[in-house]
Amino acid sequence: MVEEKPVLEVPKANSRAALAKNMGLRLRASRESIGMAQGEAARRLGYANQTKLAKIEGGTDTNSVPHWVVLRAARLYDVSIDYIYGESDDWELSARALQERDMAKWMMEAWEAGRQKDLEVLRKLKIRMNAISETVTGLFSASQDVQDAFRRFIELNSETFDDMRGGAKLLASVDRLFNLTGTCKRKLTRFSNQCAVSGIGAVIVSQVDKPVQRQLL
Repeated sequence: MVEEKPVLEVPKANSRAALAKNMGLRLRASRESIGMAQGEAARRLGYANQTKLAKIEGGTDTNSVPHWVVLRAARLYDVSIDYIYGESDDWELSARALQERDMAKWMMEAWEAGRQKDLEVLRKLKIRMNAISETVTGLFSASQDVQDAFRRFIELNSETFDDMRGGAKLLASVDRLFNLTGTCKRKLTRFSNQCAVSGIGAVIVSQVDKPVQRQLL
């Protein structure tokens, strides 16, 4: 015959208050063990200011301690959840938890290294694109000047130009050069706009040298 387990009762108000107060004391001890100021801890836990955390640590807010605060504090202070809840006096993490934390840290560092490499490629691409854009713009402007100057030459020599050997071919070459540089300039502008729309430009500007902040769950 299976022995029936006793039905657990909901803790009374005074018991809940005592538990919340004890958790507050352990949260404070955990924070102080790593030398972190209360204001900094409150910010990293997700509070706008330290008022709420001060009430939790001081045991003056005994209604409840949010579960998400316990989870984030355990990660932030590098202590076990059982210690904060008062289930254990051993604040150290288990071997498995330490292994999982180290693995997560390694994965984050590997991801960040890959991200920095990608950003470096994008930085170099942007520099080269700017150089190409300046060159193409200069070529287009120069070809336009050549075309204008050549057409002015034709106007000044309208009576004899048609009799010049190679004149028509030279005019066609000048016009072709102008059209090609114009087409190149338009395609480059379109490509730059597409990069801006896709967010590549924004990524380069906003993410370069920007540290990755891990979200405490």
